[in-house]
Amino acid sequence: MDLDRCTVTIPREEDAADDPESVEVWPLIEAALDKIDADPSTRDAAEAAIEHGDGSVVLANYLNSEAKRVHEMDYRFKVPLVVWAAEQARTDDTATSIYDPDEGCVYFETDVSQFSFHVYKDWTVDWPAVADDVQAGYEWSGEDNQTWALDWLMDFLDVPTDDYMV
Repeated sequence: MDLDRCTVTIPREEDAADDPESVEVWPLIEAALDKIDADPSTRDAAEAAIEHGDGSVVLANYLNSEAKRVHEMDYRFKVPLVVWAAEQARTDDTATSIYDPDEGCVYFETDVSQFSFHVYKDWTVDWPAVADDVQAGYEWSGEDNQTWALDWLMDFLDVPTDDYMV
């Protein structure tokens, strides 16, 4: 995949923007990877993951999990990557996206796990237009899926765990 073609047009709520523009997703991911000082194999895994809907979900989960250890995380990746993940998942049928307006969350169901991304009600993104389904009171498992974030990301490289563990 040509990462320069990794762009999304984020749907906006009515009257929130005149003409939504395309946003390049990969430079924002690179900025987040730079912020967390990601090693080369993690960067390779991110490049491999973004080609897939479920991989993009796992990548967003990984970046969110790393934010806990990095002061002032660069979150500009979050909205474009969640929108990209929903679009890719519809294309390759690897995840289902659900928006819960009560929680202000976009949830993804993949073969690996459920993932949640708080997107809050006050953002000007038309989240119902992004998601496959809108469910108020969506039943999320509530599992901590950030514990395995790096392992799930590395699965997109098909390398043994011992090759990237330090």
